[in-house]
Amino acid sequence: MSGQGGFRGTRVLLWEPANFLGTSRLFPVSQLLLPSAVIRFSIMASVRWFALLLATSACCSTIAQTVPGFAKPSFALTDAKHKEGKSGVHIGSGNSITIVSGQGTPTTINVIAFSADGKLLAAGRDFGRALVWDVPQRKFICAVDTGEGIVTAVALSKDGQRLATAGQGDNFRVKLWHLPDGKLLRTYDYFGGFVHSLVFGPDGNWIVAWSNDGKTHVLDSAQEREITVLDEMFSPLLSVDGQTLMTVNRAGYVLWSTSDWTKVRTLPRPTGYALPLALSATEAVLVVANSGQFRLMRLDDGSLLPNSPKPELPKLNLSAGGFAAFRTGTALLFGHSDDRLWAWNSETGQTCVSGMMYSESGALSPDGSLLAGAKDNSILAQSPSETGVWLWDTGELTAECFGKAVDSAAR
Repeated sequence: MSGQGGFRGTRVLLWEPANFLGTSRLFPVSQLLLPSAVIRFSIMASVRWFALLLATSACCSTIAQTVPGFAKPSFALTDAKHKEGKSGVHIGSGNSITIVSGQGTPTTINVIAFSADGKLLAAGRDFGRALVWDVPQRKFICAVDTGEGIVTAVALSKDGQRLATAGQGDNFRVKLWHLPDGKLLRTYDYFGGFVHSLVFGPDGNWIVAWSNDGKTHVLDSAQEREITVLDEMFSPLLSVDGQTLMTVNRAGYVLWSTSDWTKVRTLPRPTGYALPLALSATEAVLVVANSGQFRLMRLDDGSLLPNSPKPELPKLNLSAGGFAAFRTGTALLFGHSDDRLWAWNSETGQTCVSGMMYSESGALSPDGSLLAGAKDNSILAQSPSETGVWLWDTGELTAECFGKAVDSAAR
């Protein structure tokens, strides 16, 4: 492989994490919803809920009032009936909210991921519960009790027979499960912090895991061993063909060959410390975000393109999580930030934003036909709704948002 390898003709979506300071656990709700300094909690679940409180405030919801909104989802996938754990988030007397560190909430879905063929969808919830659905059949397949507490990462193998999970509990171990029986196959115990993301290689022989201790690990899916560790490398993204992995360090973007895990080249990191979110195989451009705003950037020289969302998309920050993806062959991008899903026509600048999802997870199917987002029936919601994963047909969604000729905007 030469040059950009698997990233030839590729663009990436990037974001810049916000800064958080301080610690706390109990606040009057009226104070939390003020546009004041952002406070960091020591436990991820607390950070998540504080970010959600900010997202539901009037100061942060104006964007949803100025752009077209999503129509109703095409369909929803829900969990099987089971005994729920006790929620760690409560609104009590004096209009205050109490967050029990590390306990989680039973209806929350933290992360979702499609299989490579788009036929399966996995979800990670609090209380160690991981779910798998058959998407075409709209059928619940199984639930796995991972024992990992707040599940922060899930991935499905290409053949749909293995599920990888990780969470904040069980000493941050990564576990590999057989589907659909949920049998534990392997456990990987190499992590000094919770795992942010998991992804299988194209042939399923290895798994990339990014942990909160600043390392990107490559795991052998056939044995309980590490193939390699990329120290001080984070936010890994796999190219569409699986031949190249992009990671980030303080200096720049590093491209690795997945055939032998050697470094291919390093690209300078733009100002604002933007991190990659998504890859596209249509052009040699990236997408960046400065101060949480999404922008397109060329992969070869780091220059920003004039294409920008109008109006701006909901800002992405580290505490709320999020995702972004390109719909191959078009100028369309889809993502999730500030507890909302969104669509962006990068040629016209038009944007379309969902209502509050009260969750931080979303995914686009590999063929770009379905946009999925977790919906939580939050205690902060103004009206109850069905909890689970909502899915939109992207053709119908973008026709509603941008007009029927949107797919003619292919690059």
